[in-house]
Amino acid sequence: MNNENRFYLRTESIKPEEILQLSVMNSTDEQIVKSLKLADPCLLEGSRGTGKSFLMKIAELQIEVENKEYLPVFVSFNISSLITTNDPLQFYHWMLAKTLKALTNKLRKNGLVVSTYTANLLSNDESSNNDGVEKNLRKIVTQFEESYKDQGNINLAALPDIEDVKDAIEHICKENKLQRIYFFFDEAAHVFRPEQQRQFFSLFKDLRSPYITCNAAIYPGVTYFGDSFEPTHDCIYRKIDRNIKDSNYLSYFKEIVDKQADPQLKNAIDSNLEIFNTLAFSCGGNPRILLKTIQEMERFNTSSINKLIKDFYRGQIWSEHTELGDKYKGHKKLIDWGRDFLEKQVIPAIERLNSNRKEKEQNESSIYFWIHKDAPESVKESLRLLTYTGIVKKVDSSIRATRSELGVRYEVKYGCIIALESNPHTESIDFYKSLSLKKFPEFGRTHAAYDDIKDISTKVINEISYKESLNSMLSKSIDVLEMLTDWQKSSLKKAGILTIEDLHSNTEESLIQKIYNVGTVRARLMKNAATAELLEYLSG
Repeated sequence: MNNENRFYLRTESIKPEEILQLSVMNSTDEQIVKSLKLADPCLLEGSRGTGKSFLMKIAELQIEVENKEYLPVFVSFNISSLITTNDPLQFYHWMLAKTLKALTNKLRKNGLVVSTYTANLLSNDESSNNDGVEKNLRKIVTQFEESYKDQGNINLAALPDIEDVKDAIEHICKENKLQRIYFFFDEAAHVFRPEQQRQFFSLFKDLRSPYITCNAAIYPGVTYFGDSFEPTHDCIYRKIDRNIKDSNYLSYFKEIVDKQADPQLKNAIDSNLEIFNTLAFSCGGNPRILLKTIQEMERFNTSSINKLIKDFYRGQIWSEHTELGDKYKGHKKLIDWGRDFLEKQVIPAIERLNSNRKEKEQNESSIYFWIHKDAPESVKESLRLLTYTGIVKKVDSSIRATRSELGVRYEVKYGCIIALESNPHTESIDFYKSLSLKKFPEFGRTHAAYDDIKDISTKVINEISYKESLNSMLSKSIDVLEMLTDWQKSSLKKAGILTIEDLHSNTEESLIQKIYNVGTVRARLMKNAATAELLEYLSG
């Protein structure tokens, strides 16, 4: 089984023409895609690997097919971690330039007209045609994305005012008989740079126009909207939330796997459906984790699944969370405390609850816990970081627990609970059937476990500590990029590409020159795979 790159684990790796072929849609997904195609702006919230980018790509492709009067433009901000200039509005300006660059590129590809007047609006240096505008924007974007090297000043003279941008887009629509332009913003802003996020939502709101719709993918718990943006008033707000208790949960995830699995794997799954079910429940509704764990299975049998669940949900998933603290030093105490709190307090409490119910022969089990609404802010921040990595999920708010106190109910990833059993797969069959949302340990407003964290400021990150973290990550060996194959890493090292920064600095052309027997296509595949992995590593 354990073949490398059996599945697509990221949307960026999938060709546009394959997106719709691989799509699996339940009723919630269909409602999300429908919302993304409305005239109102939409924010789509979900943890890493839950399929935000995939659903936005589906919406983009459907718009292109369904109505030629609408123009969708997909813009990824996944390289935002490298932007480091002296400009206090650096992220706003980079986003604006990158958005307009993506727009002009899409217009050119679709053979749409940009008049001299519109070109003048899009470029303050009075470029008279689309080529000149695109060249200016490309230069600005490139300067921003290389700013981590020298943090220099960037000449923004050619960048238009936001009102001119909206005026230009209105003219583009009228000149080309378009009703509306949809922008799909992926990786909306760097999770660990709140100021970037605030500037993103300023742009998101500033772009409101009868001719523009903005949609964006964001993460739960760790998104800072700023003072001028109210999610409940300024947009449609949708969440990706796949509940393991939903009646169609298993069939939905099996179809996702079947779309990519080869005949041998399909037969193995069909012959061992209970093993597949355990893996599907363990991922807690996260397609990427399900695909990754199936990919790592040595054989589709009981001994392999027990080993994998213990290795992945006791070790690997926690290591990835802890690594965030090593990458982003300012958050380290919060990240480390959150892991300790779950491993030493929450999960043992859930285990005790489950054991007690079992001893009393009461058919109830839990993967849930409750936190008082007035718990210290540092506790809430630690839990928000755990929702970002997907180890916990916020189920609902304002839930009354003992003594009618109000609090928030969370869910621990199913795999992290059953991984503690000696035979996780065997235990899972009955454990799942007895899950009850009504049973959960409670952690009040002054729980003793909070003592080590309650006085830690949640405003621990600043641009200086972020730059230190970025420099540290760029100097890491390419060995930390898990999704690169051993052959790719070996080839890169032989070419003298040893660190993440080395890899980022090399173009496709330089890879072709440096790596023996690598042609254009293979170099592009390597560069794209490396870039996607590199940016995921930098983003956390």
